[in-house]
Amino acid sequence: MAGSRTESPRPVKTAAPRLARLERRRAGSPAQRSGWPFVLPAVLLLLALNVFPLVFSVVMSFSNVSTDNGLKLTATTLANWSQLLHSSDFWSSLQFTVRFVVLAVAAEFVIGLALALLLWRKIAGGGIFRVLFTIPMMVAEVAVGFIFRMILNEQYGPLDSILRTLHLPNVLWLSNTSTAPYSIVLMDVWQWTPLMFLLLLAGLQSIPGDAIEAARIDGASGPRVVWDIVLPLLAPISVMAVFLRMILAFTIFGQIYLLTGGGPGTATTSTTLLAYFQGFQNFNLSYGSTISLALLLFVTFTGLLYLSVTRLLLRRVAT
Repeated sequence: MAGSRTESPRPVKTAAPRLARLERRRAGSPAQRSGWPFVLPAVLLLLALNVFPLVFSVVMSFSNVSTDNGLKLTATTLANWSQLLHSSDFWSSLQFTVRFVVLAVAAEFVIGLALALLLWRKIAGGGIFRVLFTIPMMVAEVAVGFIFRMILNEQYGPLDSILRTLHLPNVLWLSNTSTAPYSIVLMDVWQWTPLMFLLLLAGLQSIPGDAIEAARIDGASGPRVVWDIVLPLLAPISVMAVFLRMILAFTIFGQIYLLTGGGPGTATTSTTLLAYFQGFQNFNLSYGSTISLALLLFVTFTGLLYLSVTRLLLRRVAT
């Protein structure tokens, strides 16, 4: 037929080129293969610094360690773990640690969220306030312990001096078994609320402004916008921030050691501090390793449980 065009047959694509590209990706490029000799020493160093201490602690927990004429290990099977399970000191230290983590992380989240919401809006001097709020997080643990040891001194500390000026009774911040744990919580909240503040502020700044503007156009009040829009969108970063602080709070050691030394009595003895006392003061290295591993297992289980529960909550919020 005049004017009609005959179309040439299209080439049939085969899977051979795609399979070849996949094989090349799996094998790695020459540059990637040549980079392994440079990366391998760092990988081996990290494994030596992390895996070896863990494996050695596991071995010590099932052994009796003697330091006479060098380090000697004698197998004792489950003797250390049996002692741990029947130890009232271990369970009391774990109870204090859990209570400390719950109170400190909850207070840090609430205060950090309030500060983040306050500085989320553009206010005069907001940048200066952000810098000032992050200073405590940069202070070394040793300095924090000494700072609060001076502030909470029951004879010469400024806090009790202010109370005496106001004709209020002195508070035994560090020598009373009822108030000493809360002094530890106060110190931790002062130091680590800035971390929670920064994480939550970053989450707030990533929230799209269109959703908030649409809610305001619909007539939603400020608290309603925060409850219905901001908090659900902030949920993923909130879960991550609480998880990070929870894991770090379980490992608290230096601040308690400098502030109270675990006292009065054993009222502020955390599990990490108990492991230190057993391992480096009583020279019972095997039992100290057992306490450390027990804390590691407990924190791992708690972290997995927390992530499982929050995953369900995030799915419910998303729907």
